[in-house]
Amino acid sequence: MNTLAVSSRVSSQVHLLELLTTSFADPQQAFLLFDEFLRKENYNNEFCLRLIAIAKQQTGAPWDLRRLAILMLEHQILKLHPGNISAFDFLFTHLNLKKAPGPRKPIVDAVLKEGYSTTDLHDFIPEFRRKLERLNHVHEQIIGQRTPSPALRDFIELSRKDCKLSLARYLFTPEEVVAEILRHLRVTDGAKDLDTSQPAFVEDEMKRAIAILPEFEARILKRLCETSNIYWVSETTSAEINSLVEYPATSVVLVIKPPGSDIEFEIKRAGRKDCHPLNVVFARNGYTVPPSHRLDGGSMQWLLRYEAISASRLSVIYRLVHGTEAPIARYISRATIYSVPTRSAAVQTLAYFTESQPFGKGFPEMRVAMAESVAAFKAEGYAKLPELPGDLGLTAQFIGIVAPAQAILAGTSSFRLDKLATYLSPNGPQQYFDGSLNIIPTQHDARRLADAVLAEILGAYQSPGINYESHEQYLTAAFCLAGNRARADRIYLSLVQQVAKFWGTLLAVRGYSRGESFVARNVGLKCCWDTGEWKVRIIFMDHDALVIPSAHIGDIDVYEALPNFALDETYIWNDSTSEQFAISEIAYLQQIYRVSDELCERGQALARSALKDAYRRAQHELLANRKLQLLFSKRFIERLLDLDVFARGYLSKAPDAASGTRWKDEMERMLAAKGYKAHALERHMELMERNRAFLERNAFLFDADNAEGA
Repeated sequence: MNTLAVSSRVSSQVHLLELLTTSFADPQQAFLLFDEFLRKENYNNEFCLRLIAIAKQQTGAPWDLRRLAILMLEHQILKLHPGNISAFDFLFTHLNLKKAPGPRKPIVDAVLKEGYSTTDLHDFIPEFRRKLERLNHVHEQIIGQRTPSPALRDFIELSRKDCKLSLARYLFTPEEVVAEILRHLRVTDGAKDLDTSQPAFVEDEMKRAIAILPEFEARILKRLCETSNIYWVSETTSAEINSLVEYPATSVVLVIKPPGSDIEFEIKRAGRKDCHPLNVVFARNGYTVPPSHRLDGGSMQWLLRYEAISASRLSVIYRLVHGTEAPIARYISRATIYSVPTRSAAVQTLAYFTESQPFGKGFPEMRVAMAESVAAFKAEGYAKLPELPGDLGLTAQFIGIVAPAQAILAGTSSFRLDKLATYLSPNGPQQYFDGSLNIIPTQHDARRLADAVLAEILGAYQSPGINYESHEQYLTAAFCLAGNRARADRIYLSLVQQVAKFWGTLLAVRGYSRGESFVARNVGLKCCWDTGEWKVRIIFMDHDALVIPSAHIGDIDVYEALPNFALDETYIWNDSTSEQFAISEIAYLQQIYRVSDELCERGQALARSALKDAYRRAQHELLANRKLQLLFSKRFIERLLDLDVFARGYLSKAPDAASGTRWKDEMERMLAAKGYKAHALERHMELMERNRAFLERNAFLFDADNAEGA
């Protein structure tokens, strides 16, 4: 080797060591592993076994080095030719994906829950490779000892994202994952919230939500839930996207993203990161806050109970109608908060809110807000407690009303639509790095953010392979690539249909959320490994305002429901420029995927078809499916189609004098025969007139064909 080559290699090694010093607890150990890794130009079986040993902690390696070994192992596997059956068979056996070696021995059945479509070894290999290839935009930059520094940084940063390491689920145990999760949190005492009045299907849905999880995620979740502990954000909890434990910007929840998993858990809520995990707020920026936000940083027990019931009911309905799981988050457990963490120790909730010393700075302001909140709660009709004297009495009244509690959910997404749109905007890096992480981003940081978000919204993503000059320049180049553009278009059309199917189902059973289930901050995208392919799903979260008729409610209040149908529609489809509805759910998707006007029109047509199909199917099932009928009252089912009949007649016949008179007579007889109150016709007419624009936009739902289909 000549002097120049030696000098260049020494310089590269020094730079690599400097890079590792800021990223690993033991940089020398990481350097030795990297040096060996970069020397392996081809697949090496012995090196892979060594990486597996490191990842399994058989060598005593720390967590950060174990993650690095996993990503290196994935890189090595991608060097294997798909036809090398014996090598894959050997690896799968060591990863416990096979119970016994041999080309005729199948892959373990557990992979089917993970999203693979087959257990046949020969068919499994291409799916397995396809899953790993999702990170090709990083792997392809690694070119042995000639790898440039930015590519090494990308590789190191990716190794720190546990959820992106597909093989981590086979090399980490659930127990050590939970231990690593708890290292990033504060924990205090709680007690299981047992609501004896909740319907039986709520507990059934909680059990089902765990049962449908892969074993790895299920064991992690069970360990987090079994103790009834309360989990709080800590000073070391990261706000970086795709962290093992993430505290998303502008939120008060914790997100758990298990290693090698596309499933997310959410801890709702987990307190503020400052000196006051919990606080009391009555007004902010000159405006009074909603009742549910008066306990700042925490959740009210009754609201968590209500949401668990509403979400579970919707989950059952959706599954009975469509035979598939609803695209919503699932409640797994709830716990009552007994104590709150402070800088010195955990303090019981009563003492925390009553004594100035544990609460600290801002105590007088908090007490004023508490008094205002209690007075407001009483005026609003919340359960009243006996008047108790003194400071402790005020605290007891406040806690008696809000009952601080915490819930753990499965199947959430931290990639909310408004966040994604922000990250993909021209000033996205500043919003994320400076606004959320309090660091000034370099161009390398900004490009890495773009790659991470694009990989999330596209599933399989191809890097544009250009120098990053600006966020807009880089994103434009990425979307211009034929493969990315085609995927973006397909995914957008799929998501629009998913939205329509969900809303059509809810609308058919006369449910509504006052916009809360559909506002962009409560709706997220999730990239999932499904039947051997990367797919993007939409997930609807935060159903604390969801209203669905139940078996205990004789009928819906159509006078309240119809305006709220229109309100949900506004949050989903509206393209108004008014401040309240500046960007709807669909408008956010159009912005995120940068779709053309032509594709928007195609999306509208597909959405209309999916909406009508879901609406028709849900009504048909409700009139025919006994299991579904048990969730509703007999009177509700008898009156299910009355709104459709009335709306159809109103839109087609009411304007005509002669036929309008006959139609009104028919409607009056129908309403009387079904036991509606006096003057129901006049009230219905007034209701239709006030909501005529909504009815006209959705007239296709109420047509005669739809009624016959039902």
